[in-house]
Amino acid sequence: MATSISLYQASVPMMIKGLRNMHLFLNKAEEFAKTKPVPEKDLITYRLIEDMRPLTYQVQSCSDTCKHMAVRVAGYPPTKMEDNEASMAELHERIDKTLKILESLSPSSMDGDIQREVLMVTASMGTFKFTAYDYIVKYCVPNFHFHLSSAYCILRTQGVPLSAFDYLDADKDLFHKVS
Repeated sequence: MATSISLYQASVPMMIKGLRNMHLFLNKAEEFAKTKPVPEKDLITYRLIEDMRPLTYQVQSCSDTCKHMAVRVAGYPPTKMEDNEASMAELHERIDKTLKILESLSPSSMDGDIQREVLMVTASMGTFKFTAYDYIVKYCVPNFHFHLSSAYCILRTQGVPLSAFDYLDADKDLFHKVS
């Protein structure tokens, strides 16, 4: 039996879920910081290793992946975010702004010709050409998960009590125990 999945279905619902999970990560980190001698500032600036970026960057990159996808594939107006978040509250605000963008997208704005050209213009690395399919499935989705899992790992390394279920199902809508 052949089934198909649209570009919208392959990206937007998963990214919305991932950002909601990120909210949970940050909520648990805030609670952890209240009970342990780990200042919030240390959590948001922590790096897994010296040449990796901190938690703030991981949240910003998840956000950027979503908002750039909205612009490049769905024609959403560009949204400037300053990348200057310095607190958990500001990271939550950024996630909320990004969720509003994703929630405003319709399947019809994303779907259509999966072979259409998408250009990714970067300041530091130049311009890259993708098909819409490759951009979403082979770049956006893996990039989003890379930064989401990096944020998870940063917080786990600092002792924040997160579990695999927090990563997979913060909304508690996926796993339905039957026995």
